[in-house]
Amino acid sequence: MLESALDAMAHRCRDGMSCFHDEHVLVGHGLLDTGCNGFALDDDGYVVAFDGRLDNGDQLRASLRDAGGLHAPPFDHLSDTRLLLAAYRTLGDALAEHLLGDFSIAIWDPVKQQLYLARDQIGVKPLFYRIVDDALLFASEIKGLLAMRPDLPTERREAAMAAFVQGEFPDADRDRTFFADIYRLLPGHYAIATRGTFTTHCYWRLDADAPVPRDDVGGEFRKLFLEAIRRRLRGNSAVGSLLSGGLDSSSIVSAMASSRADTDPPVQAFSLIFSDPDVEDERDFIAAVVDQYAIGHATVDCSGVSGLAHADAILGEQDQPPAGPNGGIFRYFLKQIAADFSGRVILHGHGGDEVISHGGGLFGELAASGQWRKLWRELQAVRHVTGAPWPHFRRLVWRRGIRRSVGKMLDYPASFLMRGAAVQRDPLTTAPDGRDRPIEQAAHLKKLSSPIFAHALEVIDIEAACAGVELRMPFLDLDVVRFCITVEAQEKWQDGRPRSVLRNAMDGVLPEKVRLRTDKHDFATHLRQSLLRFDRDVIDEAILKRPDLILPYCNLAELRADWSDLRMTGELDGLALMRLWRAVMLSRWLAMENPPEDAPYLEEAA
Repeated sequence: MLESALDAMAHRCRDGMSCFHDEHVLVGHGLLDTGCNGFALDDDGYVVAFDGRLDNGDQLRASLRDAGGLHAPPFDHLSDTRLLLAAYRTLGDALAEHLLGDFSIAIWDPVKQQLYLARDQIGVKPLFYRIVDDALLFASEIKGLLAMRPDLPTERREAAMAAFVQGEFPDADRDRTFFADIYRLLPGHYAIATRGTFTTHCYWRLDADAPVPRDDVGGEFRKLFLEAIRRRLRGNSAVGSLLSGGLDSSSIVSAMASSRADTDPPVQAFSLIFSDPDVEDERDFIAAVVDQYAIGHATVDCSGVSGLAHADAILGEQDQPPAGPNGGIFRYFLKQIAADFSGRVILHGHGGDEVISHGGGLFGELAASGQWRKLWRELQAVRHVTGAPWPHFRRLVWRRGIRRSVGKMLDYPASFLMRGAAVQRDPLTTAPDGRDRPIEQAAHLKKLSSPIFAHALEVIDIEAACAGVELRMPFLDLDVVRFCITVEAQEKWQDGRPRSVLRNAMDGVLPEKVRLRTDKHDFATHLRQSLLRFDRDVIDEAILKRPDLILPYCNLAELRADWSDLRMTGELDGLALMRLWRAVMLSRWLAMENPPEDAPYLEEAA
């Protein structure tokens, strides 16, 4: 069973496999060696399998010394993996609370006869599990679970498939997958398994204090951001970085390049471009960074990669339909990079939008607080994007200002009567001190807590593992996240520009052409054109020739109308385009188990 699981995840085992067995437990580990992860067994039979990176090893060593940890040789010489094992023996089930980094951990405790599983706070590293009869199966990918028991049928969740086509990821299903009996261990959780019991526990959640005024938001963020990058440079090989030309990846590359010593090797950056003249890319913004700093730079032309390119291979790698349509392009991009880059680690700007926040909640806060003159000025500053300010001003003043004030007055008697009652606090809308969160902070927390945000991280991890690299994301550093969600709205949006925290922090580091840009590349144009150019037969197969596969989960007439509009006009609004793409991906996923007699498009997956 264990060897079958590791064989199924061979892309994660490029540098070897480790296996341990005892009377009631099997623990395996596949190594993609980055110098930070691994497998360890101590003399007393404690075992750890560790995927990820530990960022606070020095602090953990110091705290273990102070606690008088006696279960390990001198802590200074322990690898991250062995340090985790020693820390567990001292801290027990509270281990995860003391860790900082990206991690998925399994520890076997022979004394307590229990298995300890833990996942990092943000959810960068995935961990799935399945309970079969009296056995707990766990793995970094679903395919590992399926390979352990190929004799068991897998039941797909009808509700998950219907929600997927509509782009819905319900909060109630955040620990569920597309399979009825396969679950994910949620970010910020650990689990304990013993003979006959399995329990999960939340050790961390995103529940920040209310925003506080700060004298130098940009300076504080810059310090934290540079430290987040430094933490992600650890390892035993060269570290590269993606450079899309956007604010996030450009900030990472510019910060790395500006802080490197003369004796350090140049930063190596990789950029995705489109040579197709009908599709705009970010070359001008990429060039601004490359020209300002002496960096190594390589480009990958993805013009020939369609929105459904290698769809069956992607579904085979991901085990379930991924949320976004750029997987084909990004998969091709990563594989081309990995083929030519000697390193194993690549920095990625993913999460920057969600962690920094655009700060658009400022408009609602200004309306609610009666600062209508300032609200008008801010709306005037973005009229080139949002259009005439008056309709927005009127709507905000009415909804956030007048109507909200009246509603609070009407609710006051009820809230007075409930004051003494025990009411469960919603951490997304209410701060720990009981006050309502400001509009911007509540929106910021909601975006970071969204199930689709966590799902996207699992997709990215598997994409990278299949390409043979590890992606590390400085914006998802826990200290950076904690800081950003307590920044006031007026610091996030300034002078008509969103994401001002990052812009101010990167003043003098990021080229002005990039730092002051307010637009962002939209892959929708490429997606529409590539579907028409490369994928007509695939779409016809899904919604015209084999509609029975997806009929229970979507409005087939609506899909066919959307496809007709796209073919006739070359245009389709974003929501309809995504709905069409998701329906086709679901059809292909279902067809992998129910192929027709002639299905050449399934050959690659096979």
